[in-house]
Amino acid sequence: MIIDAYTHCGIEKFRPLPEVQEMMAAVGIDRAVLAQHLGQYDNSYIASCVKLAPDAFAGVAMIDTTDPGAHDALTAVIETGAFRGLRMTADMLAAAPVIASAAIEAGLNVTLFCPDGTEPIESVLPLLAAGPGRIVVTHLGSPAVEKGVLVRGQGVLRLAADERVMITLSGAGMVCDSPHRPLQQLVRDVVSGFGPDRVMWASNFPVVGDPAAVAADLALLTSNIWGLSKESIKMISGVVAQRTWFDS
Repeated sequence: MIIDAYTHCGIEKFRPLPEVQEMMAAVGIDRAVLAQHLGQYDNSYIASCVKLAPDAFAGVAMIDTTDPGAHDALTAVIETGAFRGLRMTADMLAAAPVIASAAIEAGLNVTLFCPDGTEPIESVLPLLAAGPGRIVVTHLGSPAVEKGVLVRGQGVLRLAADERVMITLSGAGMVCDSPHRPLQQLVRDVVSGFGPDRVMWASNFPVVGDPAAVAADLALLTSNIWGLSKESIKMISGVVAQRTWFDS
């Protein structure tokens, strides 16, 4: 089973559900995690998508953590029964760790986008609740490449000591062109440091491009271009996401 642990879905930005489903069918993806886009706090569309096919989709909501009613908004997200995650940026986490803790305590996975790398969240993570929700750092922690050389990214490995933290193998296309050679050693180091049971493949569709681009990125994993073991590939391509996003 192939599970996409992070794809966007929406009607005001990115692609509506039918186009996400077309991408999944073209690539051979069985299930997907639908992540809300930045700045959108109306989660009703993603909730409707999940309720339409709960065996195929899990939802990740966003709320305005600066709003005085943020706790009520989080409660409303939880009460829909459609969401397994809450998306936050590194800045949102730093400003509202209590919201992240409340989400984790409620069983939601806090999905973190760290556009400037993971260093800004290192001092915040110890403040967060122990569980049962997890902390999912997207896009390999947002590494940076200059002139074909990795100049930021190894810092994500320091998060491996926190067993709540998971990583998505996604977003490489935002850093360098396929086959993303400057990231190959980082990918291997992440899988080694976190263990394959804490890493999930994700498409980042449609930011990655069209279904052909998604298929090409998935092939980097399934064809073993990253240089991982067969067991690691199996875990990262679906088993870990199943446990994290779909198992009760």
